[in-house]
Amino acid sequence: MPVVAVSVKRMNQLLHHEYEMDRLVAALEQLGCDVEDTATQALYRCPACETPNDKLEQEPAPKRCDFCGYERDEPFEQFATDRVIRLDLLADRPDLFDSGGISRALKGYMGLEQGLSDFSVSKGDVQVDVDPIMNNTDTYRPFIVCAVVTMPLLDQDSLREIMRLQENLHWGIGRDRKLASIGVYDMAVIKPPIKYSVVDPDKFKFCPLGMPGVQMTPRQILEDHPKGKAYAHLMAPYKKYPILIDSKQLVLSMPPIINSDETKCKLGSTRLFIDVTGISRDAVVNSLNTLVSALAELGGTMETVTMNYPDGPQATPNLEPRNIDVNYSAARKWLGLPFTRDEFMGYLRKMRLNVQLKSGDDYTVSYPAFRTDIRHEVDIFADLAIGFEYPNIEPKLVPTMTIGVPRPEEEISSLVRDAMIGLGFNEVMSLQLQSLERQFGKYGMEPSNEHVIVENPKTIEQKVVRSHMMTGLMETFHKNRRKAMPQWIFELGNVVIIDPEKETGTSEYRHLAFGIIGPDAGYAEARMVLDSILAELNLTGEYTPATHPAFCDGRLAEVTGPDGLCARIGEIHPRVLNNFGLAYPVAYCELRLKQVI
Repeated sequence: MPVVAVSVKRMNQLLHHEYEMDRLVAALEQLGCDVEDTATQALYRCPACETPNDKLEQEPAPKRCDFCGYERDEPFEQFATDRVIRLDLLADRPDLFDSGGISRALKGYMGLEQGLSDFSVSKGDVQVDVDPIMNNTDTYRPFIVCAVVTMPLLDQDSLREIMRLQENLHWGIGRDRKLASIGVYDMAVIKPPIKYSVVDPDKFKFCPLGMPGVQMTPRQILEDHPKGKAYAHLMAPYKKYPILIDSKQLVLSMPPIINSDETKCKLGSTRLFIDVTGISRDAVVNSLNTLVSALAELGGTMETVTMNYPDGPQATPNLEPRNIDVNYSAARKWLGLPFTRDEFMGYLRKMRLNVQLKSGDDYTVSYPAFRTDIRHEVDIFADLAIGFEYPNIEPKLVPTMTIGVPRPEEEISSLVRDAMIGLGFNEVMSLQLQSLERQFGKYGMEPSNEHVIVENPKTIEQKVVRSHMMTGLMETFHKNRRKAMPQWIFELGNVVIIDPEKETGTSEYRHLAFGIIGPDAGYAEARMVLDSILAELNLTGEYTPATHPAFCDGRLAEVTGPDGLCARIGEIHPRVLNNFGLAYPVAYCELRLKQVI
């Protein structure tokens, strides 16, 4: 995971106290932050965009800017050093990606403040016109939200913090700009209204960030600019490219690739215009809420922007707190902690939440818009435990001692794993949640009523619970397609299918999947491996011809036998190989080992 460096000096400025580094480290660890180490950083100034770049003191000076992409042969000039605490970013807590958000949490934990922060947003006069063409498939990037934030004059520290938070949010929420990308601009050079539309990639020019005076077309930026080359794959599906432009025809940016040089934030900037665009509404809104809330902790004041969407105007951002009901008795039982009602409420306020009695044991907890990790009352229980403070939890032995034994599916998995390694295979592990396209579309399959579809997924990449394990192996082959051939890999994991007879409505099974790729890979080679595994398990199977859209006709068999034995073995269809960019044939087998639930 990426690492964020938090300045001890800056943190104490925001906390209005002088805490020793050890005290801050201990508090951060109790909040759930993964502290990697403490260090001294050297700060270097980019000659092009003036944004500070940081390196550990023992690392060589940078020659390329992390933010604008400017590069030169000579190292950048160092202008300062800073003592920092280095943290591994927690993907589920983007509000703790910067010193502003961290200081907000620490103020509560250290007893300096309680309850929700006051995020007042005044009504602004800036308008953004959203072209309906953004919903077209050849220009698709439909979601955009904006804000105006007035900051104290930006200095080296605050400019570095904003740019670093922007990039961290690109990783944590935007999935490396795929779902959402952020632009931050100097409002002093922009004349509203602003238009969000598209341009022809070869018939439009502007000066990209880090290249003042150099006019480039969008296509040239993708081919020649460092940021353009890094994110060109995001524009591959589109015939026209997104653009943000003001009433003077001054370009703000070409999302999600690069800002213009004329509108960049710089030392002394004070009024900032912020946009977030993307293909996921939740990712776009969450990115903006997290960013402007962090800037408010750094002294910023927020104004709404009127977004003139095709279906009507809307003011953004909306930082109204969200509410969730929490049961006091359930919290005590879940955590096993003896707190009183007053302590229960105090711990929640300590975690920067508001709480009030609803009725009986039920309380309404208000949480800020940027707390995207809160989805269920157990998420509030986790905050309660932190507020109680883990060192105060008295360790106790469980009242009943038991001897652990492996679950049946783990015993058979261990046997099969040893056999597969002995046959020369390497084990891989893949995710159980996948997108509809990766689970079905690439194989010519259609979702059916056997598959578990997630109704409200975090991202489109987590829309379906896998019902087969082909995707993990095929994507591994794709990532290693330039490595030596042949390649033999396997995976042991669970799949889930709909089962109305079960209490949960689903059945879960432990599967073995293996694949072989190479010039000579085929059915016979895979059959040899499957026969070896069945012999190891003292099983026999009956092979019958079968058809499946992901496999070659006449080169697929289904295997049945006693004790619910079933498997599918065959050669992957060339159409599927093309979908994964594979040049060699693939033999694949998936065997059901045991029912888990």
